[in-house]
Amino acid sequence: MQFKNIISNGQINEKNEDNVLDIINSLREQQKWLHKLSIDDILEYFDMLSKFWKEEKSLNNKFNYSLEHVTKFISKENLKKELSISLRGNYKILDTFEPINGQTNRIYHAQPRGLTVHWIAGNVAILGIFSIVQALITKNVCLVKVPHEYEVLRDIIYSMKDINTDKIKGDEFLKCIALIYIEKTDSKNQQLISLEADVRIAWGGKDAVESILSLKKKFFAEDIVFGPKYSYAIIDSKSLKYNSEKIAQKLALDVSVFDQFACNSPHTILVESTKSNDNDIKQFTKLLANAMNTVNRLMIPKQIISEQKAMDILALRAEYDIKGNVICSENTDWTVIFSKESGLAEPCFSRVIFVRPFEKIEDIKKFQNRKIQSIGLEISDKTKRKMVADDITKYGGDRCPHVGMMSLYSSPWDGMFTIDRLVRWIPLDD
Repeated sequence: MQFKNIISNGQINEKNEDNVLDIINSLREQQKWLHKLSIDDILEYFDMLSKFWKEEKSLNNKFNYSLEHVTKFISKENLKKELSISLRGNYKILDTFEPINGQTNRIYHAQPRGLTVHWIAGNVAILGIFSIVQALITKNVCLVKVPHEYEVLRDIIYSMKDINTDKIKGDEFLKCIALIYIEKTDSKNQQLISLEADVRIAWGGKDAVESILSLKKKFFAEDIVFGPKYSYAIIDSKSLKYNSEKIAQKLALDVSVFDQFACNSPHTILVESTKSNDNDIKQFTKLLANAMNTVNRLMIPKQIISEQKAMDILALRAEYDIKGNVICSENTDWTVIFSKESGLAEPCFSRVIFVRPFEKIEDIKKFQNRKIQSIGLEISDKTKRKMVADDITKYGGDRCPHVGMMSLYSSPWDGMFTIDRLVRWIPLDD
């Protein structure tokens, strides 16, 4: 099976057929309908969809808690904020020409780029919904190349047909999205969708992203890459002393939501070490282990892992039984590893979190690079927090959320405003 038409023209097809151009042409036709909608009507639709997804238990069970992150993002209140930040304070420029920053002699219109093609990563398919939503609210249509295990993503996208507002019918809105599956070996269709794209959006690891970027594209096509990144957290000594239990609970959620397969999941927790807080760090490690256990048992059960991944976890535990301290579940559900090594640990993924001490920020800066994405900062003093963020992000790191917020999608992402990259700016002298 080289190519599979999963959803197109608002219907589940599940057919093995070679009709990529027909699907693309239908999407381009549907964009004319999408372009006529007002942005406020689109936001109203997504607000209703947010409430539906939040209440639909069967979908939430399939996505194992992470769907809650999506519902928060697509609420009308949040999308208005995201649009306003990205579009110079006036999201109505998606509908018509509008002034920006009080200019009186020039007005602007943000036009959609056209066909967005999304390559979705297999390990965290739900993240693709963020780019799909941002493409749709900027009035672009979406061709989504799904991973091999696509059923859950198919179900949530298809549920959009059930949401109707006064101005938008869900089955019509769904026609703005097509889901297809293409085998890696099907170079013909891979190349075809790349050449048709006005925007290429790539989610995935290094090999997957490099493969996508190596495909030929239109000269003026835009590339938006959400590639392999690394995230970690920093806790200062004062926060550790007075808020260690709450911090542990929040970090356990950040680690568990995507089983660390998302680029914003922390892998290492760097704890400020002083001459007198050794016991505080040891106690924090135990609190984190307890929180990991609670989250796994009561909130977010861990997904089934491969035999090879289980072996990787067991090997890592055996290694650190000798050179550190390991607290873990009886099975391979979660692992907390403390050692006095410096720097950032190699990621194991699958709810394996490393706790390591540091003495001063200078010790951390040398490990910063452009591969760093999220740096969870739990620093007690606001002025100090700002200084630390400024100091370390000169060398790498794209966002500095509080712990507990690391797994939430926000804009900008990977150092860019995605929405801004999905439109073309048209100035008009008034």
